[in-house]
Amino acid sequence: MQPDPDSIHARAEALVGQVIGGRYRLDAVLGIGAMGAVYRGYHTGLERSVAVKLLHKDLMDSEEMRARFSREASAVSKLDHPNCVRVTDFGNDEEHQYLVMELLQGAPLSHELEHPLSAERALDVIDEVLAGLEHAHGHGLVHRDIKPDNVFLARDGDKTRVKLLDFGIVKLQEGSEAKQLTKMGMIFGTPHFMSPEQATGSEIDGRTDLYAAGIVLYAMVTGTLPFDDPDPLKVLRQQIRDEPPALPDE
Repeated sequence: MQPDPDSIHARAEALVGQVIGGRYRLDAVLGIGAMGAVYRGYHTGLERSVAVKLLHKDLMDSEEMRARFSREASAVSKLDHPNCVRVTDFGNDEEHQYLVMELLQGAPLSHELEHPLSAERALDVIDEVLAGLEHAHGHGLVHRDIKPDNVFLARDGDKTRVKLLDFGIVKLQEGSEAKQLTKMGMIFGTPHFMSPEQATGSEIDGRTDLYAAGIVLYAMVTGTLPFDDPDPLKVLRQQIRDEPPALPDE
């Protein structure tokens, strides 16, 4: 049975005001995903605002989910690049497993895709996405869920900088010393942005992120997705067997 979204949201809201790890006060819920909730937090010692991600309480009993959450922390802590979100802390207390990140101001790319972007704007964004991916791949990490919701347009003074978010289903490429937690045949990601090999649960590498980045670019310049259907299984079949619609002449 799938967890009730209202119940998950209510449990996340109930933690607002609590202090996690002895120093991180949770001030507001920023977002809720499959693995955890993200809060605007406050480091009470350093007197600085941060973002705090907590593993959902009902997943704390799963050794695999705790290990997956720990892997996200280990993965992103290795990244030091302007286009990747920066992690500052990770820990556990008696009831929570948490990840602390820089607090970003801005909005995800998905908020700008009601209409096509100019080619110049789209290329500027995808250039930074690819720069972040190049850095991650250089550290043996495959994101596996590149999509507009995970491409954050952070305000940096009077400029905007792309930040790649949510390495929660990151894959450690072969050769990494870390334990592989994802078995062949298991599918993780978002169907509309999955590469064919990801859609079939086959072995993947950094090229699956490049495929997803290509779909993000397609969405930016057209305002639509190459494959779209209310049924996610149909979308997966389209990713595997169909050619994407041609770009408009303009």
